[in-house]
Amino acid sequence: MSYFHSYFKKNNCLISNNLTNNSQNPVSELFYSNGNVSRFIFDIDLSQLQDKINDGLINPNRIIKHVLHMTNTIANAPQYIGGKSYSLVIDRASGFSLDFFNINEDWDEGNGYDFDYSNNQTIYVDTVQLTISEQISNWLHRKTDTLWTTAGAFTSGVTQIIGSQNFEVGNENINIDVTDYINQRLFGTGYTGTTAYTGDSYGIGIKFPHNIEILLTEYIEAVAFHAKCTNTFYEPYIETIIDDSIVDDRNYFYLDKDNDLYLYVNIGNFSQNITINNVDIYDNEDNIVTTLSGSSITNILKGVYKITLNIDSQTYPDAVLFKDVWTMTINGKQVVHENKFYLISPDKYYTFNLSNQIDFRNYYFYFWGISEKENIVAGVIKKIKLSIKELYPNQNNFLPLDIEYRIYITVGFKYEIDVIPFTSVNRTSNGYEFDLDTSWLIPQDYYLQIRLKNGNYYENKNKLSFTIVSNGIIN
Repeated sequence: MSYFHSYFKKNNCLISNNLTNNSQNPVSELFYSNGNVSRFIFDIDLSQLQDKINDGLINPNRIIKHVLHMTNTIANAPQYIGGKSYSLVIDRASGFSLDFFNINEDWDEGNGYDFDYSNNQTIYVDTVQLTISEQISNWLHRKTDTLWTTAGAFTSGVTQIIGSQNFEVGNENINIDVTDYINQRLFGTGYTGTTAYTGDSYGIGIKFPHNIEILLTEYIEAVAFHAKCTNTFYEPYIETIIDDSIVDDRNYFYLDKDNDLYLYVNIGNFSQNITINNVDIYDNEDNIVTTLSGSSITNILKGVYKITLNIDSQTYPDAVLFKDVWTMTINGKQVVHENKFYLISPDKYYTFNLSNQIDFRNYYFYFWGISEKENIVAGVIKKIKLSIKELYPNQNNFLPLDIEYRIYITVGFKYEIDVIPFTSVNRTSNGYEFDLDTSWLIPQDYYLQIRLKNGNYYENKNKLSFTIVSNGIIN
């Protein structure tokens, strides 16, 4: 499993009947009060994600989902729940939902900073526009001298809603699945997801539903989120999750179970996608067992291909060598590559006692490819390898290790926030490793942690810190 973050390229908060532009404010506030409302609009920079897809570093068929993340300004401050905001006339809203809608008109971000709820103006007289704002975009204008089709960028009953999220308490973060929407942006109008859109898209808007926007209230009811210019780790983003984990069973091929075998293609010093024609499996007597082709061969990520095999113990013995012969086309020429794998008795895998329990105390881990307190320039892809030492090796232990890693930051002395939650370390034919893509990591201090698992039990083993810098500068 791997993760990629795409950040906002522009955002703004539109305030009803108001020419204020506050696009550069680090916080954006959604509110409703007696028909007066605000709506947050943003667009996403998908260029880096698209580049990785085009380059084969991300296989689009392995994308699980895209999730929009925005951090509530009181997410880590429960003492503010249900209280007043920064003004005595503003309550922190609770028990509401937010709608997410497609923006089908292009717009400019602007350069304003302050929220000004008092700048309500009579914009039309007999449908004639009287005022042209120099602060664009705003509730009325999307570009200089260009109006939104409907003020506020939303037309009730026409504008497409792509999702909704409920907020019971009011301190929840925005975490909403926007997979269909982003896939439509990435792969074109042929995508037919139920929560995508038709026509064009220039971003996403966030608003209270109509029945909430029109409520009569004593005070302004508001919820605030960190916006693009927050200059902190809380910068909003789209998280793309990709199922590209490698669990190579070449060294742990058990009879009577599905096993995955991988081929790693490198041309020169670079991983490269090629055409795999077929894979022939031969037994220990050099008889062909099966031939795999087409959809039976999966491209996991650039230059990495997988097949799945299940060998019957009633037909074949253990403790013998089989071989997998891959026939491929490289630069117009047919190339054949042969690998081998060793069959292990199912008795080593299926046990009915505690013989397959791992003693966590026996294992020690060392990192290769990253150092404690290392400064890493953003954009580098680091290959992290694990060196594993077992103090008292069990000669009968044929079980592979279940190892996970996570990347996190700390907030004060109380909070740890996952950047990459615990996810499996790749198990290749050469050992345990994973790639750390720093291109989307915000410059600051991070922690890398490794843990060893045995079923539902685990033990944290190693931890180190590192710093992401951009042009030698930490945020």
